[in-house]
Amino acid sequence: MKPKTILIAIALISPISCLAAAQPSETHPTITETWIAFLPPIFFLLVLMITTFKLKKSDTKLSDLLAEKDVPAAVLAAPDPPQSVSRFIAFLTGLVALLTGVCLTTFFMYTYFGNPNKTVDLSNLSTVIWGLGIGVLPYGFNKAAAAVK
Repeated sequence: MKPKTILIAIALISPISCLAAAQPSETHPTITETWIAFLPPIFFLLVLMITTFKLKKSDTKLSDLLAEKDVPAAVLAAPDPPQSVSRFIAFLTGLVALLTGVCLTTFFMYTYFGNPNKTVDLSNLSTVIWGLGIGVLPYGFNKAAAAVK
């Protein structure tokens, strides 16, 4: 089965799984609230799939996006321009940050719809945010070092 077919099937089936939730009660939200809570991951997956298909149509590779563009022309003329590992780490950190944001949004929306009187404790969220920021530091240091040269 082609990956495109699998992704389309997942996109169509995942919203249907929201209907399999327990019946609404004091601790479970209604079906409409469940759909609203699961809209962020559905939209995230759709945007990710559309972006992937557009990049594949234009024959753009991930390695093209990671290639250094600030190097001298003599180095760029080489068959394989140098690639930035720090740029790759920043890219992965950005994806993890988006995925974490979508998951937290869905979790807190679902929790709020289930019990709106219970307040959400976000006191430990700063640890996650600092951890994701560490992944961008190598790219920032490389850019600052290149600017100083």
